[in-house]
Amino acid sequence: MIEFQESNQRLWLPWQRLRQVRGVQHAFNLGRFEKESGEERQRLRLLSWAIQLWNENTGALATFDVDPLPHQIHLVHHIIASGHYNWLIADDVGLGKTIEVGLLLHAAMARNEANRVLIITPAGLTRQWKEELFAKFGFEGFRIYGDDFHINDPRDWKKEDYVIGSMDRMKQGDNLDTLLRADDWDLVIVDEAHRLSRRQYGNKLDASQRYAMLHKLRRRTQSILLLTATPHQGKQDSFSGLLELLSPERKSEIRTLALNPEIIGDMVIRNYKADVTDMDGNFLFHGKTVRQIEVPLSQEAVEFDKQLREYLRKGYSAQADTGKTTGRAIGFVMTVYRKLAASSVAAIHTALQRRLERLRGQESQSFNSLDDERYQGEQEEADIQKTQASPFFPGEEGILQGLIEKAASLEANDTKLHAFMDGLVETVIKENPKEKILVFTEYRSTQQWIKAALDDRFGPGSCVLIHGGMDMQERRDAIASFEEEDGAQFLVSTEAGGEGINLQHRCHIMVNYDLPWNPMRLVQRVGRLYRYGQQKRVVVFNVHQSDSADEQVLNILYDRLESVAQDMASVQQYEFNDAMKEDVLGELADLVDIEGVLAEAANNKLERTSERINEALERARSAASAQKELFEHAASFDSAEVAGELEITLDHLQAFVEGMGNIIGYQILEKTHKGLVWQIRLSDRAMDELGVSRTRYTLTFDRILAAKKPEWLPMNMDNWLFKSLLKRARQYDFGGVTVFGKEYHSQAIVAAVARWQNDRGRRARQELAIVALENGATTLNPVWFGHWLIERKTPCDAVETEKAERKAILDQAGSRVEQFIAQQSTQALLPDQMQWISAGWSAEPAGAQ
Repeated sequence: MIEFQESNQRLWLPWQRLRQVRGVQHAFNLGRFEKESGEERQRLRLLSWAIQLWNENTGALATFDVDPLPHQIHLVHHIIASGHYNWLIADDVGLGKTIEVGLLLHAAMARNEANRVLIITPAGLTRQWKEELFAKFGFEGFRIYGDDFHINDPRDWKKEDYVIGSMDRMKQGDNLDTLLRADDWDLVIVDEAHRLSRRQYGNKLDASQRYAMLHKLRRRTQSILLLTATPHQGKQDSFSGLLELLSPERKSEIRTLALNPEIIGDMVIRNYKADVTDMDGNFLFHGKTVRQIEVPLSQEAVEFDKQLREYLRKGYSAQADTGKTTGRAIGFVMTVYRKLAASSVAAIHTALQRRLERLRGQESQSFNSLDDERYQGEQEEADIQKTQASPFFPGEEGILQGLIEKAASLEANDTKLHAFMDGLVETVIKENPKEKILVFTEYRSTQQWIKAALDDRFGPGSCVLIHGGMDMQERRDAIASFEEEDGAQFLVSTEAGGEGINLQHRCHIMVNYDLPWNPMRLVQRVGRLYRYGQQKRVVVFNVHQSDSADEQVLNILYDRLESVAQDMASVQQYEFNDAMKEDVLGELADLVDIEGVLAEAANNKLERTSERINEALERARSAASAQKELFEHAASFDSAEVAGELEITLDHLQAFVEGMGNIIGYQILEKTHKGLVWQIRLSDRAMDELGVSRTRYTLTFDRILAAKKPEWLPMNMDNWLFKSLLKRARQYDFGGVTVFGKEYHSQAIVAAVARWQNDRGRRARQELAIVALENGATTLNPVWFGHWLIERKTPCDAVETEKAERKAILDQAGSRVEQFIAQQSTQALLPDQMQWISAGWSAEPAGAQ
């Protein structure tokens, strides 16, 4: 029985097919040092191991179209180092959760730990996840359950190893039953995990269907990864429920979380915009400026607002006088009408017309219903058209007729639209005629109104739309047009663009034509531009008519929200910056229960409503403070975490490829694109060793160029040439096992792979361990070693060595690596054996350069 340490396999093999290979320890003990470029081969051998293990522990050398950021690499490293994948990733909006998942999947696949993966998302995000995993990482195997394939027999699940599914489809009885009869999954990933709600009433727990589905599915996987930027939401019971999904065996600890909050450090990772940096240590976010565009109401608009509020009061009174179901429906319509009026005169005009047509039994065009929580405004527009065909209260039809006439008059001279077009858009365009502008609104009717005005002023094709009624291809085409140099200049989006659409590369100006009643939606809107990759300061314009009653309430809400966020951010222990305020603002917006406050505003004076807003914000402040205290125990970006490890850079990759050319037999003809693109020519020997028939190839070390030029060979772990070179350099026959060297900065170095296993005997982690020895002292992964790997080595003469001294060095190195394995061991990471891969004796005294 033979153990293959690299692949973690044990196989019974015929002894006649085996040959004995003496290991590093044996050769070093006997003083059998290699000649003929031994030190250069050692450098390439160790580089090969370093590159492979760095990728295995971070996924950073995968194929994707952006360079990973430090917090993303370290997040994956932290999860891999923990020995399990049961984590809640709670990074701020805009920090790249798709990239983090892609990196983690790549690392897990490299470790043979992600052979069956299930990704569960909201319905509107299934296609996006599939496309982004393919576009960014080249993962071709993911298919969408219910769209790309169906399961009629549970045995058919054997054909599907990489699945994306809607949580609302999978929670349904038949679908769930079939899913639970599939083979176990290696990893289950849940996006928007805060939608898995579970509430506690006294000693009773009430779980949603989504939560119940995950609770049952938890038994069919060893690992579950939860993703959400808003994991707590001020609801301790739901948050505890998520933690119990991660670690069911720690239920009793989780239910006493207030007494032991430090346990979330084993389960939750949270990175903040205020903390993350690029590779050079520069903060990623350049801040944002918010400007208010005040639009005063005309006397005619004031009269319309009064009459509309009178209509709403009659509706709310009718709600109180009717049955529970009917009353709730009337109240819903009245609330939506208020939102529509705050959005645009066109939106309320259209809605009132449709209400009158329904009362008169006339058919009207309507929007399709959208079963997606993200498209709240469009869903409301669709739902109010299904109301009862009888009057809500006596005389409703006559009041509607008067309101419609006044709305038509206002629409003909829309002061809000004029302020938007003449005061805002024209000013921006005058400053920069090619400036791109993103416009947000909650409602489709307002969206059409804005588009018509922009097309009329700037010509057809100047404006494109995104809304919930479009399929993914239509949305993709709209974004492509907006991002083209000479494409559409304006993009008007409903809340369909509030999640999952990233426009930071071509645009930094955003207009909120209306303010959403849910403040969290405003944070999500801004997140489309205020995210990694934005090179300019984001400018946000809020357009509102502050004289109307509901606009006054919204204005108070957002002013107070901004003020509280500023105060809370200013008392943090760090120096204040805009990104920190964004962190706090996002937390507050998620916690404020403003719907109830605004629902009462129709019947209360502004002073009372203002008091209610203050009360709501005070509760949110208290909840945010408690939440922040709790999340201080969560794991987060810490550059010191990998300080003792060798981080692989572009220089290492290029040094490896260049060095292997001298040994394998290929010539670098030319380096272009600032040294990121190489032209190489293979010798006959290299062609034979690599098994190819072509002599010339173009290599690239730039991810963006590789994405644009698929015929070029990207130098990463998904490329056949790069993988062939790595494999060749690790083979025993390649050499570099025991050598003399001139530049060790120490008496000797010994290299090993330190390994850990889980409680099922499967490999959980492995790290490169370089031990430098000098005067009886050992140093693990010395700081000079990363640079040593980059420079090509030249042969040197042998020196006299004592066998006893060599043995003592190996013993010391072995003890140091065993100590390292023990220090890194946890309940999830159990010590495994080490593997010696190289050893070298210095041909010069330490420091003699």
